[in-house]
Amino acid sequence: VIKQRGGEFLPKSANQKLKILYIVKFLYEETDEDHTLSIYDIIDKLEKVNISAARRSVTDDICALQDFGFNIVKERGKCDRYFLASRLFENAELQVLIDSIQATHFISKKKSETIIKNLMQLTSREKSHMFLEQLCFYDRVKSDNERIYYNVDALQNAIFKGRKASFKYFDYNIKREKIFRRDGGDYIVNPVALNIDGEYYYLITYSEKYDDFIHYRIDKITDVEILEESRAMPKKKFNTANYIKPIFSMYNGETESVTVRFYKWHLNTVLDRFGKDVFISVVDENYFDATFKAAISPVFLSWIIGFGSEAKVISPKRVADKVKELALDTAKMYDD
Repeated sequence: VIKQRGGEFLPKSANQKLKILYIVKFLYEETDEDHTLSIYDIIDKLEKVNISAARRSVTDDICALQDFGFNIVKERGKCDRYFLASRLFENAELQVLIDSIQATHFISKKKSETIIKNLMQLTSREKSHMFLEQLCFYDRVKSDNERIYYNVDALQNAIFKGRKASFKYFDYNIKREKIFRRDGGDYIVNPVALNIDGEYYYLITYSEKYDDFIHYRIDKITDVEILEESRAMPKKKFNTANYIKPIFSMYNGETESVTVRFYKWHLNTVLDRFGKDVFISVVDENYFDATFKAAISPVFLSWIIGFGSEAKVISPKRVADKVKELALDTAKMYDD
């Protein structure tokens, strides 16, 4: 037997040393601001896992947990009740994370379900039911590459260790079959960074041959291996944000400073795309000019054309000519 404060004697069980851990578990899984547990509720739950406990010992354990840093709130009343008031993530933060996982293309449906299930363990059981009711990724397009997790882990390790990495890279044919580039041969690269842009996850690498950076979609990578050889790096310090910002949908092209005249109601679209690095000047009550750096790729040209008559490249003229050429070539497709 063990003697509890207050003179109570209770039989000692094999699980007695786990008592405070179980109390944390009950508070974490079953309480929040809308759901509380009394001392007697906790004692009943402990009995179900073969742990005997007196009221005073449970109260002392809760005080110890509060001293350790757990934000356990006591609601005073005829029978005091307790709940865990704060966690690693607030519910709004969890909602943002869950929504991001649902919307992300490069994570497979199976992996999405696993991640979301793990995230739900960071809140109470009742709150997790609320999140479950809002899941809606079943109709979204998802990658079928189940190795993405392992690819990311291996590539992160290669970057951390400063090593080269090798992998195979594939596309899909019209039958949705994987067709490996280089006839299935390995790509040997100098990994620099991992970055999400839009719906895809990318590996950014440094090419010694071109003294430039090349990126690859991680959902199209397989058979990643970390090599013993140290990676080569450019002399200039690499900045992921500076690399990504001028690129449209991760399509490379020569980066130039471009001035485009937009109709006034596209101001927020321009600011959302380029942020504080865009220079805005008012032309008249209906138009403004935006100057920014962009990689002149087919995707960028198509982006401009998408505004129709409400966006026009002012300079440089060669970029304006490329937009015009693409628009005319597109129009010719519909001549017949």
